[in-house]
Parts: sequence; structure tokens; C-alpha cells
Amino acid sequence: MEHYGSKMQRPVPSPGVQKNERCEALDSMTANGLGLVNLDRAFSFYDELHSYLASAGIDGVKVDVQNVLETLGAGHGGRVMLARKYQQALEASVARNFPDNGIISCMSHSTDNLYSSKRSAVIRASDDFWPRDPASHTIHVASVAYNTVFLGEFMQPDWDMFHSVHPMAEYHAAARAVGGCAIYVSDKPGSHDFNLLKKLVLPDGSILRAKLPGRPTRDCLFSDPARDGKSVLKIWNLNEHSGVVGAFNCQGAGWCRVAKKNLIHDQQPGTVSGVIRAQDVEHLARVADHGWNGDVVVYSHVGGEVVYLPKNALLPVTLRSREYEVFTVVPLKHLPNGASLRRSAFSACSTPVAR
Repeated sequence: MEHYGSKMQRPVPSPGVQKNERCEALDSMTANGLGLVNLDRAFSFYDELHSYLASAGIDGVKVDVQNVLETLGAGHGGRVMLARKYQQALEASVARNFPDNGIISCMSHSTDNLYSSKRSAVIRASDDFWPRDPASHTIHVASVAYNTVFLGEFMQPDWDMFHSVHPMAEYHAAARAVGGCAIYVSDKPGSHDFNLLKKLVLPDGSILRAKLPGRPTRDCLFSDPARDGKSVLKIWNLNEHSGVVGAFNCQGAGWCRVAKKNLIHDQQPGTVSGVIRAQDVEHLARVADHGWNGDVVVYSHVGGEVVYLPKNALLPVTLRSREYEVFTVVPLKHLPNGASLRRSAFSACSTPVAR
């Protein structure tokens, strides 16, 4: 490492970060220091590492702990300058060694990193998937959805991996299905639920990826689906010819300001109820036929029901603790001969509610 001009430097975390969440890893670096590569040689450092990985068949990298740079700015022109220089070096190396822009940015939500990123497109949007932490799963889905309101405007939010063999596997899979994100699992070799994975991944490894980052519906923006005991979290997205809405019961767990971690605050959260409507899917008119009158057909993945929903009608949904449902919302198509799909065509219909 000598030829990179590295020097030992101790991070200086902000009091606000320390007060909100003490991090053992950061505490260790603060006490023992870390090697910081000379700014002028940062590209050489990344390029040497990435070229080696590329030669071994690796086609991308996840670059973690990027926000540590905001604690190391002293003597380097400040944290903004340091982050910008490192980000430029990192992205130049990725462009040279991974032509498909193969990088996932992680722990990089500081504005220094976000606004210095010019090529990096994919960013981890929340905390990790913690398979052994029961308090983490519902708040994970809620956190990614709400963080995407901001991050999704200029980055591609990443939902992290999950285990396909896990009590919450279907819940996580449903979130990825509406998230408009890449889908990957970190299953133990030989331990896979292929029936679940086949719902997400095609035989050639490609996925039916929605067009946009999955965001909360408008009526969820100022609710608290993790704590208020009544709200359903709805996440919308758009496909080529239809929309999709994922509904989740996320109640019962969240961040504890005292313990400084996610905790279960309600061991037996009750059912929550809400409504699904065509207006939940933003820009649905863009994928509908010209002159679309607002009527839709809705298919529920778990319930297996097909429902005709007239314009402005509401479809009730009720979810028990940790339950989910995924609704495909298809604009009603009028045929050239003047015929249209009618409610009587469906035998397994729920009853919509007029608004």
C-alpha cells in the first residue's frame, strides 16, 4: 500500500450521528484509525483492484461504507472535496473495468456522496436484510419505500438481497416485485424455494422489472404504516401496459430512539384496512388507450380474484400482521367493434365501493 501514499487517519464523527446511532465499527475506526489513500492516487488504487476482479470474471462491485469519508475531511479540503475526489476516481475505474456500470453504492446517503455521484446509478436504499432479526423485516420494506421518494428521483434504489427460504420470504419477494429493482438472494447453497423464485425470475435469469422505482402512494405519504396501528403501506409502480400496487401490513416494529435499534413495539399488531383504486398508480393514463375513461380491471395475486373497478370506485383490502397483497391494475380496453369488458365477465369478483 506504500505506493498509494496512504496515511493513518482517525475518523471524527459528528455528535448528531453519535447521538442517534452509535456504531461499533465506526468506534473501532475512531480508536484505531484507518488507512486513507492519497487523493491523487485514489484512481490507481481503485483501478488496480477492479482490473484484478474483472480479470477473474467479476462484472461489478458493491462499494460499502462510503459515508466514512465525511468523517475524514480535515486536512483534505473538507469532506465535500474529499468525497468528490474519491467518487470521481471510483466512477472512472468502474467505467474502465465494468462497462455495464457495475456498481452498487452502499452506506452512501450523505449529501457529499449523493451529489458527487455522476455515473453511479444504483444505491442501497435502506438498512440490510437481517434474517435473524424479527424486528427488521416490516420496517425494512417501509424504509426503502419512503427513502425512494427522494432517492428515486435521481438514483435507482436497491432493496438488498433476501432469503427465499425464510418465514418472511414471500413478504420480501412481493416488495421486490413492485420495487422496480434488481432481484437477488443470498440463500445457503442448496437451500432455495424455487416455487417462490419462479414467480420473480424467468428461466433465462431475467426479471419482469417494473419501469420505475417503487414509491408509496399519495395517500400513504404522511401516514405511519409501522406505528399508527391502522395504516396499510401501498407501493405503486408502472409496467408497459398496466400498473401494480403492493399492499403491506408493516405495523408492529420500528426504530427505538432509546435502544438505538429496531425493536418490536407490538407483539400482536392487529389487522389494518385500506382501499385500492386506479388513482393509486401515477401516470396510469400514459399506458392506457387514447380516450381511456378511468375504468380498470384489478387482479389480486394472493387472493386470485379478478375485479372490474369503475372509475373512482374503491376496492377494500384488509391485511393481518405481516401479510401482503399485490394488485395488478389494468386500464379497461375498448374493442374496435365498440364492445368492452363488463363486470358480468368475472365470476370471482369482490364488490367495489363507490366513492
